[in-house]
Amino acid sequence: MLPIQIDLPKNFLEEEIRCGYKISSEMKKVWAVEMDMLYQLDQICRKYNIHYFASGGTMLGAVRHKGFIPWDDDIDIMMFREEYDKLCKVAPKELKYPYFFQTEYTDKGSLRGHAQIRNCKTTGILMSEKDKKYQFNQGIFVDIFPLDAIVNDEELFHRQFKRAMKYKKLAFQIAKLTTRYNSYTLQSKKKIFIFLLHYIIKLDFLHLFSSEKYYKKFEDECKRYNYMNTEMVSTLSLQFDNRQHFKYRSDYQEPIYMDFEFMQIPVSSQYDHALRVRYGEYMKFEKGTSYHGGALFDTEKPYSEYM
Repeated sequence: MLPIQIDLPKNFLEEEIRCGYKISSEMKKVWAVEMDMLYQLDQICRKYNIHYFASGGTMLGAVRHKGFIPWDDDIDIMMFREEYDKLCKVAPKELKYPYFFQTEYTDKGSLRGHAQIRNCKTTGILMSEKDKKYQFNQGIFVDIFPLDAIVNDEELFHRQFKRAMKYKKLAFQIAKLTTRYNSYTLQSKKKIFIFLLHYIIKLDFLHLFSSEKYYKKFEDECKRYNYMNTEMVSTLSLQFDNRQHFKYRSDYQEPIYMDFEFMQIPVSSQYDHALRVRYGEYMKFEKGTSYHGGALFDTEKPYSEYM
């Protein structure tokens, strides 16, 4: 039985063919878990008047398929940083088990650069992290990205980028010795030394070696120019200098609700322009992959059993 609270339409979990692509029953179960978390997010956002938009492939799926792109496996949501900060304050207390609101401040070592809602009774481990045995929550997830301002000055932007990457690197380096450390293999004296160092730092000096300190500095750099009403915005904390993610602020002012499977979700009223900027002739089908390169999904076994 799926660990979800929403009611699914009859036959939703059955295998089907869409656009010539077979969607398995197992993937339908993953979709159902993600749709359930999207519903939980929507309820919170309605309660606190937090505005959000479907992002990336989720927006494309709503416009072109009225649901998931057949070969997609995740849901992406974005909101302006002010709304995101508001969500980060209220979501941890609003979401109850098995739901979990994950940021670096609620689950140290995750270091995503954005928030995720996780279902603790499931597994959604990124393939790039499958063998790491990280201890932070790795249930099936919905991504929530903050939008930050892009300063219209290449030199200022480059300086901001360098500072942000410096702090991000420091956060990861410290986390590797503390909260993000994994000990799945110990095959050398060096690894044994790191193993011992990890526990010394974690037990006795964690207050001095905190990745959270530098993660916050990284976030502050992403937010540096948010006081400006810039023409462009982006999910800087995901990929700072990836211009494919740059978006026109004017495209994300007013939402309209569109069908997405058996729900409705907010999409930019300027979706045509937004999607053409991102994908070009977006109504033409071109089979792709998820941004994160795939994940190990299990809707019946919690991630802790894979640890």
